[in-house]
Amino acid sequence: MTPLAIRLSGAAVLLVATLLAQPGAAELRTLESVGVVPLKAGAGPQGPPRDAAERHALVSAVRRVAQEELPNFDPDRDTASLDAALGDKPLDYVTRYRILEDRGERPALFSSEPGVEIEYVVVMEVEVEANRVRERLRSSGLMAAPRVGPRRHRVRLVIEDVGTWASYRAVRTLLEDLGVQSAVPVEMQRGRAVLVVHSQRSPDGLMAALVRAAPPNLRLVPLGSDAETLRLRASFLRPPAAAGDDSSSDSSGE
Repeated sequence: MTPLAIRLSGAAVLLVATLLAQPGAAELRTLESVGVVPLKAGAGPQGPPRDAAERHALVSAVRRVAQEELPNFDPDRDTASLDAALGDKPLDYVTRYRILEDRGERPALFSSEPGVEIEYVVVMEVEVEANRVRERLRSSGLMAAPRVGPRRHRVRLVIEDVGTWASYRAVRTLLEDLGVQSAVPVEMQRGRAVLVVHSQRSPDGLMAALVRAAPPNLRLVPLGSDAETLRLRASFLRPPAAAGDDSSSDSSGE
């Protein structure tokens, strides 16, 4: 063997040894995340609201990846322990992110806090290192003993032709009444809303349950579904009557 061949052979051995010594490739998940910060008059967030909205989008993205690793996750029961396990540094798990839309200040749609009329919204694309999230869940004990329970479905619910806040809110209320584990809005634009719903029902089963539970004045029209996505149109046949509104009664007298 020539000296050059010996050197090349040694380099090849060193390269193989180096590759074997490296940890496994990162498991990256790219998802779209909505960041929202409510703005109260005279009590806004510390610092620029855009920064707070960006942080909320990062935290939400990491939390969603973590929830997908916990098939029996219950938001009401497990959110506090999950957040404690993940810590307060979302960038520990995020490898890349970028702003898709800076929607700025707008009438409150995602915020549920009483008295909040304005919120700051950004939409971001976030790349999360799922294996790091999984390692943290295991080290904290959240994945050590998976709970045995009914299968949970992750359904992307797309509401088309959303004309009013009332029709969107009506669908959210129906989902809550049906006892879904969570219904997280991930996209909101004029005429269209998208929620990620975790439920024990399949997309077809969830659609059937929504139609059955809808009040008489709310029309739900199925627009198609597959294994992961459910599309529907929601509209009121007539505006919901305001409390104390008796304008529909006969007041002409006799």
